[in-house]
Amino acid sequence: KLGLLGNKLTLESRSVQQTPTSDSRVSSHLSAIGADLARTFDVPPEQGSGADFIITANPDDDYDQDYDGDSVRSHEKPANASQPIHVHRFILSARWPHFARLYSAQMSEFHTKKMHIPEPYAAVRAFLYYLYTDSIAPSSITNSASPSPSLEDVAGMLVMSNIYDMPRLHHLCVARLVRELDIQHAALIFDCASIAQETWLKRRAASFCMTHWGRVVRTEGFRRLSRAAMLELCEEVDTEGRVVGGDELEAVGALGGARLSTLSNWPEGRKRRMNSESGLMEEIADEDEEEGMEVN
Repeated sequence: KLGLLGNKLTLESRSVQQTPTSDSRVSSHLSAIGADLARTFDVPPEQGSGADFIITANPDDDYDQDYDGDSVRSHEKPANASQPIHVHRFILSARWPHFARLYSAQMSEFHTKKMHIPEPYAAVRAFLYYLYTDSIAPSSITNSASPSPSLEDVAGMLVMSNIYDMPRLHHLCVARLVRELDIQHAALIFDCASIAQETWLKRRAASFCMTHWGRVVRTEGFRRLSRAAMLELCEEVDTEGRVVGGDELEAVGALGGARLSTLSNWPEGRKRRMNSESGLMEEIADEDEEEGMEVN
């Protein structure tokens, strides 16, 4: 009737993996500790870093085979794996729930002390660096001596945050991607947002691509899209949509990327263009009639 004191501290409750503290807090006052830990990141153990685990990834040039979202990890290191990344098992276990579960289950990585992540090397390295520093801020904000993930790396980290169910990293990636969305990375951000099932960011990136379509399709990010991703992006166009020429946009002052629906003179400008074209066609027709009369 009285119950057992401390019955919630059983072995079963201790075996449940707890969510990292950083995932339950928006901000943290431990940034100084992150800076100290960053000095030991990817430093070989021969140099006194104490690293006891190695992670490899896919080479960055294998972009077409990455971001598929199907596999979380690979038991075997492929022949074309990237260079090793030296990390600390304790930090990964404390900050990465998936790694903690994998290690506690004593999978093959537990014995080999190696793990391969089938994602681009730059994105994987940025992801692991985040586990040490709890930050993906750009270099202009953080210490210039510390590496900072590029926008392409952050897009890859967004996919990884969805695969490994890391809400804080997901939030940080979305915030930076939407803040720094530009023409060069718009197509890539759209693709990664679609894979990560981030609907809001996907809509923002699609709208940006539609507004700057002529420039976006000429970027390397657009050319690197898979066929399925290209079709998905093209289907974001309204069923009644059409491509508007630059001269027509210039007539209504929309070359800067302003939305046509917000331009009060859009109907008038379009009407003037149509009237000028119809007038030109009438003049050509009159000239043809005069030439025909002279021949007769």
